[in-house]
Amino acid sequence: MEMEQYRKVIEDAIQSEVEARQFYDQVSNRIKDDYLKKVFAGFAREEARHEQILTDILNEKKVDATYFDCDKDFHVAETIDMPKVTEDMDLKNAIGLAMKNEEIAMKKYTGLAENCTDAGLKTIFLDLAAMERGHKHMMEEKFVDVAYPEVW
Repeated sequence: MEMEQYRKVIEDAIQSEVEARQFYDQVSNRIKDDYLKKVFAGFAREEARHEQILTDILNEKKVDATYFDCDKDFHVAETIDMPKVTEDMDLKNAIGLAMKNEEIAMKKYTGLAENCTDAGLKTIFLDLAAMERGHKHMMEEKFVDVAYPEVW
């Protein structure tokens, strides 16, 4: 990958993290359920951390990547369409949207890792994909609880 393409990919990834953080902050501020409010606020903090990691990569600073071991994946996100954002979005759709966003981010970082020849950067992208998969898994659990309450 040419350096300019590489920079563009990283810049796009940073923008995606910013948008994800803003989304989670908005949901956290609007949602009434205290537990989900904390979950979304935590996701916003994680997305801010991802933004910083990617910014450090872009600015060629030393990055201390921590390995995130999260292999759990229910694959629920893959079974629904992307919900539309509306002013009166219900909890099911808010969680569904978050779940789909995490799925997209996970796939993006996995793709970056697959196309990266630098071992250190590959590890970072795989770690970010694992973290996003962890978020996706948590959202899938919440989605099943909200979307299919009759199961419980």
